[in-house]
Amino acid sequence: MALLTVNDLGKSFAAETLFEHLTFEVHEGERIGIVGANGCGKSTLFRMLAGAEVQDHGNISRARGLEIGWLTQDPTLNPTSTAFEEVMTAFARHEQTAQRMRDIEEQLSHCTDVTEQCELLEEHAILDESLTIAGDDNFEGRARATLASLGLRTDLHDAPCGTMSGGERCRVALARMLLTGAQVLLLDEPTNHLDLEGIEWLEEHLIRRRGAALVISHDRRFLDRVTTSTLAFTKEGPLLYRAAWSRYDELRKEELVARRREYEIQQDYIRKEEEYIRKHIGSHRSDQAKGRRKRLDSLVRLSVPSSSQDMMRLNLTPMRRAGDAPLCIENLSIGYDGRVLVQGLSCIFEPGERIGIVGRNGCGKSTLLSALGGKLAPLSGKVDLGRSLDVGFYSQAQIHLPLEKTVRDFVHDMRPKWTDFEVRLFLARFLFYEEDADRPISQLSGGERGRLALSEMLLARPNMLLLDEPTNHLDIPARQALEDLLKEFTGTLLVVSHDRYFLDQITQRTLWIDEQGVRLYGESFGPAERIRRTAVAQQRVSADTAPKASTAPAAAAAAALPAANAKKRTPPKSKRRAVATIEADIMAQEALRDSLLALLQDTAVLRDGPRVKDLNARLAACTQRLADLDQEWGDGPST
Repeated sequence: MALLTVNDLGKSFAAETLFEHLTFEVHEGERIGIVGANGCGKSTLFRMLAGAEVQDHGNISRARGLEIGWLTQDPTLNPTSTAFEEVMTAFARHEQTAQRMRDIEEQLSHCTDVTEQCELLEEHAILDESLTIAGDDNFEGRARATLASLGLRTDLHDAPCGTMSGGERCRVALARMLLTGAQVLLLDEPTNHLDLEGIEWLEEHLIRRRGAALVISHDRRFLDRVTTSTLAFTKEGPLLYRAAWSRYDELRKEELVARRREYEIQQDYIRKEEEYIRKHIGSHRSDQAKGRRKRLDSLVRLSVPSSSQDMMRLNLTPMRRAGDAPLCIENLSIGYDGRVLVQGLSCIFEPGERIGIVGRNGCGKSTLLSALGGKLAPLSGKVDLGRSLDVGFYSQAQIHLPLEKTVRDFVHDMRPKWTDFEVRLFLARFLFYEEDADRPISQLSGGERGRLALSEMLLARPNMLLLDEPTNHLDIPARQALEDLLKEFTGTLLVVSHDRYFLDQITQRTLWIDEQGVRLYGESFGPAERIRRTAVAQQRVSADTAPKASTAPAAAAAAALPAANAKKRTPPKSKRRAVATIEADIMAQEALRDSLLALLQDTAVLRDGPRVKDLNARLAACTQRLADLDQEWGDGPST
């Protein structure tokens, strides 16, 4: 049964058509990723699905009794309510839902119309599913646990929402949304303002959650983990693919190659026909030439396919070589307002190294980058940049651009000897085309201002880049363009980011900050994360199997106990065998998951709708089993 049905939907603003002829269905268990360039209509689609905006044509059908949860990028909260109180409002509808179910049951007891019976039973099933999604009745515990899992500090749970930052309010709104029990979630950039742990928790929650979800996101790793389908807003219109982002990206590139080949074949045909017409019109073959011209005039011309050419292309060779002097950090401690965030850090970064800095929100990543860039004085220790290091520092929070100037004038003022053509060519490398170059900076979006600030920094051609969340507000095409640009950079790079895909593309080592301190891994994010997880797992096993340390008084008390009780306090060998069994089950389920994912990336399989649905169901069951095993393993088996 379709929860949502969209048929021939279209929307325009003034003379600009956002999209048209959009048709798709949303079924229970589906998680659809919505991707496309900023401004293509993704958020507008969500407003229409939520009933907050009217479409120009087409229709949206919703299952009777369907509840839709909508998370916007700028959620509304009661400024006088605490975070906990706001999240608790998610449970207010549950009693209303239960009462409506009782009313339906009463109606069914005396309803004789078959059509009405079917409608009531369908609504009852939808409402029952809503209560199932909502979960148990431990509302207060679940509210606080969800807030904590999304990275909101415990001391903020009872703080008024009006005193919180924008990112903190977004986390409160997301927690409230996840606990509503809505059968369909519309999540607009849900990973914004989440740290790595929060993103990973959200991924697992959405995978386990019943119901359906539509997710607008530029986080490609998140899309790959969570979604089962991709609705892509392209230049040719919205297209639905039964695949997560990476596989969709491959299919899309294959399509573009095929379309470019078709375009080139047609262009070759047109050139030959035009040459024949030019050569033979007015000759003894004039009739054939006229016939060919008539056919050519009626030919449907293929448009030039979009391609990967829309990228930032820039010579990033530093103005001067950094030399052999490394970046030396010696016994560095940083913080502010009397709070120490990082303490006793010592390391050396050689010229040309590419370091990713990761960790929870508030752990000191941005503060560390500011200290390395000379923007913040350390509490103790020192940073030696070397005499030949030219530092380029980028921070979304420290963008200062002349809002009254146009984009073109801004670049021209920095390079007055450039011609207008050279300025526009440079701006095109940062995805500013034609009329975009003449827009005032005040009219640019956050992502566009970020790209312009990057262009300003890179015009100086430094030999060390310090980038603080450079992908914030960038859509996927812009992130891919930035990745290609940074891959060509030959200087030293240190970047703070929560975008795991981005980090794996451009970094070589990972500086991880957590409660235990700072650790430097010799790998990019993905391998470093696996090493870290393995170390944590080994610590858990050691904690389960190692004898517990005790003080002398406690040991004496244990010796005074009866022998039977003392025996119960000794960890049995069977527990260690149980741990091994659980780990074997985890390995088997991971192998099954990998094989299912491989099948779901097969082009032939993706054409078989029923098989894709079955494989996705098996993948969801496998993922749930893995989550259960991981929980069992983390808690330790019972004995």
